[in-house]
Amino acid sequence: MGVVRGIISKVIYFKNNFGIVQITLDHNDPEMKEIIEEQYTLTLTVTSNFDRKPFKDELYEFTGQFKDTDYGYQFQANHFERIVANTLEGIVNYLSSDLFTGIGKQKATRIYHTLGQDCINVILNDPKSLDEVKGLTATNKAEIVKVLQENAHSRKTTVAFLNLGLTMTAALKIINTYGNDAYEIVKANPYMLIDEVEGYGFKRADQIALSLGFKESSPLRLKALIMYLLKELTYSFGNTYFKKEDLYERINKELRTWEIAFKEFNSFLEDLSKEKKIIIEDEDIFLKKVYDSEKSFAFKIKTLAEGETINIDTKSLIEKAEKKFGLSYGKEQKEAISNALLNKVSIITGGPGTGKSTIIKGIIYCFQDYYKASDLSIAQLAPTGRAAKRMQEITGKEAMTIHKFLGYEGGDIFRYGEDALIDSELVIVDEFSMVDIELANRLVSALTPKTRLVIVGDADQLPSIGPGDVLNDLIKSDYFKVTHLHDIYRQEEGSAIVNLAHSINEGYLPEYFRENSSDWSFIALEKDQIINGIIEVLERAVNKRMDLIKDIQVLVPMYRGENGIHNINNALQEKFNPLVDEEIKRFNHSFRVGDKVLQLVNRSEKDIMNGDIGKVYRFTKSENEITGLEVEFDSGIVKYKLEELDDLMLAYAITIHKAQGSEFDLVVMPITSQYYIMLRKKLIYTGITRAKKFLVMLGSVNYLAMGITKMDDQRQTKLKERLEDKREITPFDFM
Repeated sequence: MGVVRGIISKVIYFKNNFGIVQITLDHNDPEMKEIIEEQYTLTLTVTSNFDRKPFKDELYEFTGQFKDTDYGYQFQANHFERIVANTLEGIVNYLSSDLFTGIGKQKATRIYHTLGQDCINVILNDPKSLDEVKGLTATNKAEIVKVLQENAHSRKTTVAFLNLGLTMTAALKIINTYGNDAYEIVKANPYMLIDEVEGYGFKRADQIALSLGFKESSPLRLKALIMYLLKELTYSFGNTYFKKEDLYERINKELRTWEIAFKEFNSFLEDLSKEKKIIIEDEDIFLKKVYDSEKSFAFKIKTLAEGETINIDTKSLIEKAEKKFGLSYGKEQKEAISNALLNKVSIITGGPGTGKSTIIKGIIYCFQDYYKASDLSIAQLAPTGRAAKRMQEITGKEAMTIHKFLGYEGGDIFRYGEDALIDSELVIVDEFSMVDIELANRLVSALTPKTRLVIVGDADQLPSIGPGDVLNDLIKSDYFKVTHLHDIYRQEEGSAIVNLAHSINEGYLPEYFRENSSDWSFIALEKDQIINGIIEVLERAVNKRMDLIKDIQVLVPMYRGENGIHNINNALQEKFNPLVDEEIKRFNHSFRVGDKVLQLVNRSEKDIMNGDIGKVYRFTKSENEITGLEVEFDSGIVKYKLEELDDLMLAYAITIHKAQGSEFDLVVMPITSQYYIMLRKKLIYTGITRAKKFLVMLGSVNYLAMGITKMDDQRQTKLKERLEDKREITPFDFM
């Protein structure tokens, strides 16, 4: 680590607390003179996070390290100290800087000569001392005092957080949230950071609390720990509730060195219930948000299903659709279309190749034909952008993500909901197995009573990443008309993959498995051969003019380890997009122009969603310095600043969950002992069904065979029970 000190001569860039500045080093300072002689320059470019916008003529000391770039030496700071100069020149430059409105060099000089070398501290200790300076208006005096006090307080607050071991970036996040009183607010209850400051979970808040002297047995700490574990368990395991006894055991496991008494644990649960953070139902503990979503969804979808139906001659409508599209629907497909037309809520479920997309097209045609209108408000929805795009390509009708349909605006904000309904006659949602209970509730809450809802999905695929097992619970409730599709219709390229997927879904490898086929193959490899094996497969595919970005996807269950996503991505980047010119380094990976990347979070303002895949189009620059990059997605070019790059990761390899809702011409799936803990039938089945034309698996056939016999743990939910509840339900039940 090194230190540089200098006066800011130019602010090159500043946004969201990140700045690039040029400083002039003092050749009279022995330490800085040494740097000047090494670099042959009086000026230096510095990148740093700041607590506010830096101004020209301010004196700073930066701690960090030098980096040799294509444009010369830069100093990357991880800590800064704003220094108040005590020389005539320094104080005049400071007080006449852009920081102080209306104070020029003449007034600044008079302040120095009147109040002396220590004038800054004199003013802070006695603001009335400015009355002694001739030529200052009341506005001038108020401005000087205000700015000096704000800067002194800001500096004191920043230093206080840095002394707790926080980085400058982490400290500034807190200060930006709470302002100059941030330290006092956090000191009173550090655990409020978890809910109020992005990027702060229990562990980071707990480190701050313990540094501030909070005891491990503090009630604030233990209640925060209960909430942390309940959220972790809910969103990691997908359950909508946990048994009180299970939660108690996990709390004590987390505490390690001591145990909380069950009576005290119960007392904390009661407190959290009164604070409306959790719901206690018998011995079951829910996050209130999830509880409300589950109960509300059950009520609203039952209410929708019980709405007025219409008497339609579906037989003649289906015959007209067959004539229109030049095909003959199977018995199950006709049943699915009829159920969709005759019922306010219907469900269609089936595996790959069973004609779900063909059915959707038929439903839309029959619906429009019955009402003799082509301009009916029909919404085709899917959880991901790629799935929506596929729907649109098949039906020729506009399709969009559920989030876009609901007017997602970021965070938990949606434009449409129970207070602003969407007037659609027909809503069809594909890939519904991916929809969690919270999104499902938001969707049905936004529908009018006249809406007809058709739910489509493969109940055998992985359930949603978020809490709930909504599709399976709806099917098992026996409350709705469900069409189960079994007959396979796909005969074109990729049909052998469909047959393999159905065999795996039934829990066995077919006899012909080792023979491979024109559509899929299995390459036996040791685990240390996996990455090279993947590279060879991709090289052959690229040589056959397949597009690495759009046509090919490597699917891996885990991020870490020898054959984890991170290692595979780095290896594939080096092979297919080696460093030629420049790159942006991010921790254990880097971004280069041409890289395949994945969006990790929803960003409504950019019209980009979690799971979207794109290609790095170019780097953005200011004064020859890289300030960010642009990514080309299907929806267009999206810009990212350097501080926004945590939204992206390399995507040559991604998880099977992230690929759900998408199809790729070629899917490459390694299967090794490293993945043993993750290998389950649903995971393997979901991965295989992402392959549209070709599938290559490589690794251990024994672990593949073992994985398809392992069932997923049943998620703990109450939706089925709530749907089967015969008593009269009212909106007050979930308030």
